[in-house]
Amino acid sequence: MLMNVLRRATTTGPGYWRAATLGTPSWLALVVAGFFAVAPIVGALFPGDPADVAAEFAAIGTEAVISVLVAVALFASGSAARRGLALGIVTAAIVGVEFAAIHFAINIDAHYAVAP
Repeated sequence: MLMNVLRRATTTGPGYWRAATLGTPSWLALVVAGFFAVAPIVGALFPGDPADVAAEFAAIGTEAVISVLVAVALFASGSAARRGLALGIVTAAIVGVEFAAIHFAINIDAHYAVAP
C-alpha cells in the first residue's frame, strides 16, 4: 500500500509539470486574496492592539491549513495533472507563509518600536 502511494507520488504523467508550474502563481494569488478575506474575520474575533499579532498568525495558519487540505484532496486523485497542481499548491502555501512572516516581522518591528 505505502509503496504504491510512493510510486504514484514520484511518477509524473501528462500535464504534471505544467499544472505544478501554473498552479503555484495561481494559488499564491488566491492565498494573498484569501488573507485579506480571512484577516478581518479573525480581527473581529480577537479585538485590540495585541490581537493584531494573533489575527495575523491565525489568518496565515488558516490559509496554510486550507491549502494543505486542498492539496491532499488533489493528490489523492489518480490524475498526474492534479498531483502536479497539488505540488503547486503546497509550493505556493510555503511561499505565502514565508512572505507573510516577512510582512509580520516588518509590522511587528514598526508596531512595537520605541521612538528615540
